[in-house]
Amino acid sequence: MLHKTFAETIDERLKAIGLLADCIALQPEQSDLHDLRVLLLDVMGLLKRDPGIESAADDLYAAAMALVRDKAVGAQPIARKQRLLKDARSRFFGRLNGAAERIGPQDLRLKGFAAFQAAHLSRKPASEARSQAA
Repeated sequence: MLHKTFAETIDERLKAIGLLADCIALQPEQSDLHDLRVLLLDVMGLLKRDPGIESAADDLYAAAMALVRDKAVGAQPIARKQRLLKDARSRFFGRLNGAAERIGPQDLRLKGFAAFQAAHLSRKPASEARSQAA
């Protein structure tokens, strides 16, 4: 298994979360929402408790959930919800990058489903990953 620094691990998770957020913004699916939740929980497990990051993660998940829920019932306006998701993603990324800089590098191993998911999402374009999942 590869050893990565803490900053590299955080960066890998951010890329996977960013890809999922983009997928949800374009084509909200329940399975993507589940994957987002898994990755957010994984990232939170890497850090010491930080209420700011927890709040940003909750906001990101809530914005994604609103898009998925509203797609199922055909609710509008979608553009506002997409903007809220984009803003929540930016806040989460900013908070997480700040935490990675404060904590500094550590040796971590990627474990479990989150590692598989992060690697899987980073290798395939979002449209290809979604078409294989369907």
